[in-house]
Amino acid sequence: MLVQRLRQHNCQLLSRHARVPSPPPIRPRSRAFHATAPRQNVVYDALLQVPHSMLCYIHTSMPWYAAIPVSAFILRALLVTTMGARARALTSRYIGLHPLRQAIALTEGAKLKRARNFKTNQEAKRAVTLTIREQNNRLHRDWDCRLRGQIGWTLLQIPIALSMGEIIRKMGNYQDGLFGMGMTALGLKEAPYTIHGMDMGAPNLWYEPSLANEGILWFPDLLVPDPTGVLPFVVSGLMFTNVFLSKNVSTRADMSMGARFWRNGLLLLCLAIGPLLQHVPAALLYYWASSTSSVLLWNFWLDWRYPAPRGLGQCKRPRVVLPSSSIRKRQLS
Repeated sequence: MLVQRLRQHNCQLLSRHARVPSPPPIRPRSRAFHATAPRQNVVYDALLQVPHSMLCYIHTSMPWYAAIPVSAFILRALLVTTMGARARALTSRYIGLHPLRQAIALTEGAKLKRARNFKTNQEAKRAVTLTIREQNNRLHRDWDCRLRGQIGWTLLQIPIALSMGEIIRKMGNYQDGLFGMGMTALGLKEAPYTIHGMDMGAPNLWYEPSLANEGILWFPDLLVPDPTGVLPFVVSGLMFTNVFLSKNVSTRADMSMGARFWRNGLLLLCLAIGPLLQHVPAALLYYWASSTSSVLLWNFWLDWRYPAPRGLGQCKRPRVVLPSSSIRKRQLS
């Protein structure tokens, strides 16, 4: 026979008809939200994975002070031997055709002026410009020296240089660079998430603490700025030399006003690099110095292999315009 009484924890007896208190109703538990690290961006990391792997592979056999310039030289060699040589050959042929372009302009202009089929001077100038442009395009197509090949070579170097700089920046755990800011603006990379000034993003897996003791000369620590402040001015001098010695035309006198303005602006920017980049870590400046030095070396090779024609320009003698056949007949009669 079952016991008809229930015993509480305090050893008190309950009657048979006593009601046992029901447990409190179960309420749904509220979810607690907290800051978590954003997920890694696949596109951003994929763009940097190949050059980062190359840099780390070179570092397995040499310290960072040697791996950084060697990687810059190898990368420049790959670019020059693939697309750079073709672009320089196009530039050489384009410069060599400069006298022929001037002759075409004078000849076509004289033909249209003798025709006298235009009502106003503006209409005549427009017709001369269109005719000369068509003749030049045909000439460049026949000699395979169109400008799009040269412009493509120039534009290709920009993302490669920015990606290598971004890799060095991530390895030194420095703040977001130009490549990272551009990727964030395009939506290909998530902006860093901070709370009270603290970065809540994912840990930097590319950080290389060995950069702190594998420097060279007066900057043994590559994670901090140059203590003497000399390295930024070295980079500034190398970049100034690279722009000053560039030979995109046969002579600097042949440069247009826009090209001269652009070149002078680049020279001023190179001079401003020294005082403006005093706070940049030595690793990034060391890579820029190595990359600019490799550019100078390979440009010397390109100038030797594909020299630009010199001494070819417009004839300095006055141009003699022969009279038309009708005028000569009148003169003879």
